[in-house]
Amino acid sequence: MRLIKILFWLCLIFFVISLFVYTIQCIISAWWNILLIIIILLTLWWYKIRRKNQKSVWQGVIVIILSLLLLAWFLIPCIFGHFKDLEEEPETDTEINHHQVLTNDKEDKEKKQQAEKEKEKEKEEQEEREKEQAEREKEQQAEKEQEQQACSNIRGNISSSGTKIYHVPSGQFYDKTEPEETFCTEAEAKSAGYRKSKL
Repeated sequence: MRLIKILFWLCLIFFVISLFVYTIQCIISAWWNILLIIIILLTLWWYKIRRKNQKSVWQGVIVIILSLLLLAWFLIPCIFGHFKDLEEEPETDTEINHHQVLTNDKEDKEKKQQAEKEKEKEKEEQEEREKEQAEREKEQQAEKEQEQQACSNIRGNISSSGTKIYHVPSGQFYDKTEPEETFCTEAEAKSAGYRKSKL
């Protein structure tokens, strides 16, 4: 029982000190609060003088009451705001940590999406390069075949006796010859062991 009383008085003292400190902080935090305190003090001084001279003091009472109401209007939300901030600080830290976690998750997700997009882009570029390379190779092959067809106008024929004879387009047997080999120039044919047809 004694311990409960001690705890009660400690809590009460702590509350009164906190209330006093927060009140001072709220008063000095705004110029109008200081102005209201000055008005109240001046009015009390005026009230004391009027009362001493036995004159009417109801005007001063009204001024004091209005000033106290205005001061309470400004101070009460400020004081309770401090207590509320104390209560909400752990929640605020938790919310900040939660927000940081969400922000980090969002950043990681965005980085992952960006990496996937870059990977897809690289894959598309690689496929495009391979496609262009295949088209170039195809064109080169076609050009090579066309060039071979264009220059392969010398027909090489091997007779039943094994003699190698080549025929030029102006030769008598050129159109009738089924070539075993074709050449672009007579020099190629000769280097392959062919001799020119006499007809």
